[in-house]
Amino acid sequence: MANRLAAALQNIGSMMPTADLDNLPAPKTQENGSAAVVRLRLSDIEISDRVRQSHDEVLVRSFLETFRSSGFRGVLWVRSTVSGKYKLIAGGTRYLACQQAKIEWVDALVFEVDAAEALDLELEENLKRRDFNDLETVHGILRSLELELSLSREQVIALFSWNSRNRQPDGTHRPPRKDSLLATIPLEQLEAYWAIVERKFERLGRYAPEGFRVNFLPLLNLPQSIQTAIMQGQLEGSKARLLARITDEEAREALLEQAIAGGWSRDQITEAVKTWREEQSPESADQAEPFSNRVKSVMQRLSKASLTGRSRTKAERLLKELEALLDA
Repeated sequence: MANRLAAALQNIGSMMPTADLDNLPAPKTQENGSAAVVRLRLSDIEISDRVRQSHDEVLVRSFLETFRSSGFRGVLWVRSTVSGKYKLIAGGTRYLACQQAKIEWVDALVFEVDAAEALDLELEENLKRRDFNDLETVHGILRSLELELSLSREQVIALFSWNSRNRQPDGTHRPPRKDSLLATIPLEQLEAYWAIVERKFERLGRYAPEGFRVNFLPLLNLPQSIQTAIMQGQLEGSKARLLARITDEEAREALLEQAIAGGWSRDQITEAVKTWREEQSPESADQAEPFSNRVKSVMQRLSKASLTGRSRTKAERLLKELEALLDA
């Protein structure tokens, strides 16, 4: 699959110095290779099963005005299907503008690739132009790995954790734990899977696998309202993770609304979260257990405890520190 994908990308090199669909030269017909520009009815192109769900409405309107006055400009990326129709790979903003402008015919670059290869093309094109929001990036990369490795999403996520916890200095890995989702997969196969993961990230050229695990995978566990804000392009992932530290739903929703409306910076969100935490501190008079009660409870437990060895030595040291503090 990797060779076919590389060939597809190489064949359009003369047409597309970059993957920027907003600055494409006039399309040319490719007679040899795995990609060719043809004229297609827009109604023959489907836009389902794509990673990218969000679109810049300002850019859609800009294309709409251009298409209405000058006709369709540029080219869409598509792949053929067994039904004789086509599925969109890249160019979703132009596609939406064409629909609204009631454009009937468009120029399309047709790739003879399967669903997995089409997904990689979409990932590379959008990541290069930084058009994906952070959640689209997560879902896109995970879906690509699911297809390439023939693993479930849960197993792909477990693969990242396995590498982080079990990678040894020489680059090899220890076997996964017996209760792991990967426990039934031979170690040699897991090593091969991880090599594929590393190659994919090298090809995408934007993230390292460990950085993806630390900074992107946690986004899948964020509250739904915060995920929605990310998908709508209202909030970056790094800011979203900060807001998610607020455990009180009502307070979190209020701050989320303020952050979006005010276009808060990361520093502003950090300060807001810090303020909320201070207000929720256990030292608050109306929430904290009285200090004297805590002291009495600890001393009662200590007097009844049967401490020996290192535990007793540590307790005696702490008692001396307390005595010294009281004598000061």
